[in-house]
Amino acid sequence: MKLGKLSLVAVMALGTSAFAIDNVKANGDVKVIYQTTDNGKLDMFDHNINSLAGVGIRVGATADLTSSVSAGVEAQGFTTLGLDNNLVGGVMATDSVDNQGQFSQAWLAATLAKTTAKIGRQELDTPLAFTEKWNVTYNTFDAAVVLNNDLPDTTLVGAWVGKHNGLGGGKTVDMNSGFGTFGASGAYAFAAVNKSIPNTTVQAWYYNVLDVADAYWLQADTKLMGMINLGLQYANMDPKAAGTEDTSIYAAKAAADVAGVNVYAAYSSADDSRTVSNFSNVATGDKSMIYTALGSIYQDGQFTTRSGTDAWKIGASTKIIPSVTLSASYGESDTDNTPTATKDERNAWDVVASTNIGSLGLTAIYTQYEIENTTTDLDTLRLIAQLKF
Repeated sequence: MKLGKLSLVAVMALGTSAFAIDNVKANGDVKVIYQTTDNGKLDMFDHNINSLAGVGIRVGATADLTSSVSAGVEAQGFTTLGLDNNLVGGVMATDSVDNQGQFSQAWLAATLAKTTAKIGRQELDTPLAFTEKWNVTYNTFDAAVVLNNDLPDTTLVGAWVGKHNGLGGGKTVDMNSGFGTFGASGAYAFAAVNKSIPNTTVQAWYYNVLDVADAYWLQADTKLMGMINLGLQYANMDPKAAGTEDTSIYAAKAAADVAGVNVYAAYSSADDSRTVSNFSNVATGDKSMIYTALGSIYQDGQFTTRSGTDAWKIGASTKIIPSVTLSASYGESDTDNTPTATKDERNAWDVVASTNIGSLGLTAIYTQYEIENTTTDLDTLRLIAQLKF
């Protein structure tokens, strides 16, 4: 039995002798992040509150229980290794607690014909609720997911999400309180992902966050002549409380491969709303799948997708240096006065260099971030090392 890579959740390849625990695989990684900022009052490397660090450790295993059933478990931990209040003034994860840990995954998956069900604590990858992996610890969900591939070139998705450990404010994961109810009382999600048109993926998602909101996400991405990528997105969120109103966002992206360099441009526009703040990850309120929010430390879903905001972004990436990926982007957002946002203009440069040396991944990010007509003018350096085993 083999489960391919699907848009909702990354599931693993299964298939061994029946009625035996087989194909046991251990996995894990250690991830270290150091970040420091020149904010006009404190200089880089001052070892003050403008510098952060943290170490994330993940250890897990998967196994085939039968020819059609598999299981997985993972624990994650966080430590500062004593760096806080020494080399740096803060931490990259949940709070100032030095050592924390929790079970981040524990699931069973089973396949019958072309239908797969995965139940338990797991990572999710959907447009409005997903696992973020930029930090040293990752948010996950207590969920039940069903995937079906009976229709040609189509994956149908149904999911129930009961709990999660997501945390806002750029912290990603709640390692202290642990897993709490998702929304007010859980959520349903349904989707169809179709690839009938050559080199094109079309997806439609519907979310029902019980007693909170209904939401829709439509997206189409295509590749032309082997070198031009085009994408369109549209999302709508409709809160259920009395006196609230729905709002929408649309986005477009165009990219091309030219002489070993990928260049792109993206634009998005969100309607005004009295009640919907933005179209970021509902589990964290931070990152977003909208094109203009991708790949930036600060200029992400909190701001580029919020109510009354027009945003645009241009960028380029290349692997012209062997084994090294270089990228740079510039983005701006302009927010009107709305009941959920104050008028402002923001812009950011992000320059990234990354490479792999065996199982060790190294990334350096330098960003300049500015909010017009304010004193917020940040220069930030983030260094990431991740060793997979």
